[in-house]
Order: sequence, then C-alpha cells, then structure tokens
Amino acid sequence: MAERTESPDTHVVPEKPSYEDINTPVIILVGVISSIVTFMIIALVQGMCYHWENSKIRARSNEVVSMPARQYIDEQKKILAGGDGIISIDDAMKKVIEEFGSK
Repeated sequence: MAERTESPDTHVVPEKPSYEDINTPVIILVGVISSIVTFMIIALVQGMCYHWENSKIRARSNEVVSMPARQYIDEQKKILAGGDGIISIDDAMKKVIEEFGSK
C-alpha cells in the first residue's frame, strides 16, 4: 500500500476576521443609495395611485346619464312626492296592522 503524503500547501488556515475587513464607507454609501431609491419608488407609486384616482374621479364626473334612467328617477320622485310616499309613523303603524293584523 502506497503512503499518502500531503503537501503543506493544501492545508491553508484562513485568517481570523478583523475589524479592518469591514469597509465602512462602502456600507454607508450602499445604505444611503438604497434609502434614496426606496424613497423614490414609494413616491413614484404614490404619484401613480393619485393620478389613477383623479382620472377615475374625472371620468365619473363626466359620465352622461342616459335619458331613460333620468325619466325613471323622475317617475319615482313623483310617486314618492304624492300619495303614500311620505307618511307619519303612526299612520304607517296603522296600515301595517290593517294589512298584517288579520293574518
């Protein structure tokens, strides 16, 4: 059986980390740039939402009510204005008792 010999170069022990390994200016620069980019993205999304909301409001205010719908609403207002549209609570109670009291 052949003996296995290892060269001293194969077992390299890594150096212990030290405070000099941390590049503080680069970390601060990355933090500042990422916070600026985050703020810009938030402002962009907020602006897009406000624009979308305002365009929806403008579109709703410019809608044209069709004539049959307007006539239908006017007919309902006429029904409510006359006849049994608006009555007092006492009269309403009496009518309910008359209609459903005998059942």
